[in-house]
Amino acid sequence: MAAQKAIIAGATGAVGNAIATRLASDPDTTVVGLSRRQPAVVVPGVNYIQVDLDNRDNCRNALEPHLDATHVFYCGRASHAEQTLENAAGNLRLLEHLIDTLEPGLLQHAHLVQGGKVYGVHIGPFPSPASEDDPRAPIENFNYVQEDFLRARSTHASWTWSASRPNTLVHYSPNNSRNLVSSIGAYATLCKELGAAFDFPGPEAAYHSITQVTSLPLLADAMAWMATDNSCANQAFNVTNGDVFRWSQLWPVIAAFFDLPCGSVRPMRLADTMPIHAPLWNAVIRRDGLQPLALEQVANWGYLDATLERTWDEILSTNKARQFGFHGWADTKEDVMTTFQRYRDSLTLP
Repeated sequence: MAAQKAIIAGATGAVGNAIATRLASDPDTTVVGLSRRQPAVVVPGVNYIQVDLDNRDNCRNALEPHLDATHVFYCGRASHAEQTLENAAGNLRLLEHLIDTLEPGLLQHAHLVQGGKVYGVHIGPFPSPASEDDPRAPIENFNYVQEDFLRARSTHASWTWSASRPNTLVHYSPNNSRNLVSSIGAYATLCKELGAAFDFPGPEAAYHSITQVTSLPLLADAMAWMATDNSCANQAFNVTNGDVFRWSQLWPVIAAFFDLPCGSVRPMRLADTMPIHAPLWNAVIRRDGLQPLALEQVANWGYLDATLERTWDEILSTNKARQFGFHGWADTKEDVMTTFQRYRDSLTLP
């Protein structure tokens, strides 16, 4: 991105941090990160400002010095609980306030981060592999109203839009507990301390269903491509690693990494059974000299439950992205295990 200025909404989240890191490496790009709170982790070269996007006046006042922004990467989400349908109106309002503020300036492109929820991966079986032009699910979905807003608003504007649709993310984000790898790692640690086998806590069908994930650096590369390649204007693209796997194939590998016997399928809600072991987690921290992070700072049990309970296949076709010129990929097994090692090396996991 030569001589551009990028605004990243939700810059302290996992995706926002990743695209901030990606863009800040370009000396010709000025990067401004928006967040409600001060960032716990600062990306060098990013100018962070605190903004409440739900407050129109606050948004306008905070961004008035940045009307020269050429690109917006919207990675934000309204607050929400796991395993519930997220509020569409609340999420739309955040995006509206941002575009209302920046549109009168030099805006050229707005990128929206969506996800597999566009296809209803979170509510039940869906046509798979899912393609970008598949019919929508008959549910309230904040992804739909946000995309419809950008489509309509850009029709007579001087800017274009794009949208990325990753599936479950694989990433090293020690300050973000809504994280597949660190949550599984915390579960494995507690299983070992309890003398238990590494049981799969989801249903039998989920253990054997076919699924996909998205490496976060891969997603950041795809987002930068969509925002700067003119052929991607006004298009949405699925972004996954490109391979598929079953938990029945990966679970024994994870068990071996933590020196655990791979157990059986034993369905249970981790959100109900794991929080009680917080004192045991604290004891592991003291014994092994780990980072002083509370259990809930490392593991989001509701998120892990929602991810591992899906009994249906979860495959997003990436043919469209390849046809338009994006050929990035990642090896899921290698990516997951490397991420576990990073958590171990940083003394977040034992």
